[in-house]
Amino acid sequence: MYRDLSTLLRAAAPSLSLALAVSAASCAGDEPERGPAPAAQPAARHARVHFKGGSRLRNDLAQLLQLDPDEVCNEFGTKSCSESVHTVALGGLDPYRNQIFRSSPTTGLGTTFVVERMALQACRQRAERDIAGGEASPLVWRDVTTALGRAASVDALYASALGRPPTARERDGFESLYALALAEGPDVAEAETGWATLSCFAVVTSIEFLFY
Repeated sequence: MYRDLSTLLRAAAPSLSLALAVSAASCAGDEPERGPAPAAQPAARHARVHFKGGSRLRNDLAQLLQLDPDEVCNEFGTKSCSESVHTVALGGLDPYRNQIFRSSPTTGLGTTFVVERMALQACRQRAERDIAGGEASPLVWRDVTTALGRAASVDALYASALGRPPTARERDGFESLYALALAEGPDVAEAETGWATLSCFAVVTSIEFLFY
């Protein structure tokens, strides 16, 4: 078992950056060779985009990963991250406890951490259910021991979450992440669960998923 997912996340940072199309120059410090321009992504339908906020994000994660909304993220196993503990950080109101009657027009420093916490908890649950055999029929992560199975799983996740297929560069990033996960420890099932968790995490913490 991993001590925690942060260990694998730190090891996988270069691959996650690749999967999210982040320039390697920020890590290596060298100017990369210029390649062909990437294919243009679909433009936003609106001139301005908005952060989903706590309830909408929780519900979208629940729908995407087929979880009960109350299962998506809980502090101490009982307090909802989005509806109780971190409501204000996610753009909500708290008029009764802290007299916050208006939501902030911008996201705060804590918003990032709460979003990542929600994503990790939800993605981990789906990965464990699919890979550990808790579900009779896996929803997303099927046959992840093979390259074709992993590619099909990532395709399904992208189609459901982002409404598009992954780019070739993103596919390569997920495969590099899989290799890093296997190298992290001898337990293959745990490595595959960690890979599925972080692959899901990379998708649902992207700008495409978090904003509308």
